[in-house]
Amino acid sequence: MSPTHYRLSTRLARHLRGLGLPQAEPVLAEVLVAPGLPRGSWTQGLLDDLLDGRFERRGGRVGLWEWSYGFPPRGEPVVVLDVETTGLSPERSEVIELALIRLENAQRVVFQRLVNPGGPIPPFISRLTGIRDADVQNAPDVYAVLQEAWPMLQGATLIIQNAPFDLGFLHPRLRRLGYRLDNPVVDTMDWARKALPALRKRGLDALAWAFDLEVAGRHRALGDAETTLQVAYEMYYMLTAGKPMAVGRLTQGSL
Repeated sequence: MSPTHYRLSTRLARHLRGLGLPQAEPVLAEVLVAPGLPRGSWTQGLLDDLLDGRFERRGGRVGLWEWSYGFPPRGEPVVVLDVETTGLSPERSEVIELALIRLENAQRVVFQRLVNPGGPIPPFISRLTGIRDADVQNAPDVYAVLQEAWPMLQGATLIIQNAPFDLGFLHPRLRRLGYRLDNPVVDTMDWARKALPALRKRGLDALAWAFDLEVAGRHRALGDAETTLQVAYEMYYMLTAGKPMAVGRLTQGSL
């Protein structure tokens, strides 16, 4: 399947979500054909190519597995996490924003805080994120923010885009507080290697493109966490393909 096919598959899934019920395969295939173009066996062939693990085929009809089981599974809390920083080095740079989205038993809790880095924000980071020195002047430091966020992390599987980067900043700062973050971690880049093998780039922009997402708040912690959640949702069903599984089991070693 090509990267363009991933986008078409997502549009097909979005069409079914809008309808809310399975469709006969010939009817669904019609969605793929622009008005005025000839129909034929190729439409069924294209449909066959597009139906990835998100889709349930039964008795000549196509539905979505998400209608049969949820993400995350009931009883498994997950937290989607993102940080914005003043640079790439955990030793020489500082956190300037933290966002968490916790999902548990159909409940959603959002946490977002600006962080005072204790020094000026580099101009290129301000241009990238829109976060300026004045925005964080009266914000708490990273340790106060982590203490406030800590309860939301308890017992949860973490979902992070490029997890080594975010955790590289969080682990040493949490250790200074006496906290140990040993939660199961899912890196959406690892999921993408399995779910989207034709995609050469697996950064957040590339994943958002592959899933035809409208991205808001790029390079802000909450905006990026929301986008990470959306791509994780799609890939969870691609990877489980009708076989419900705990999110925490879909780690790099199990893919």
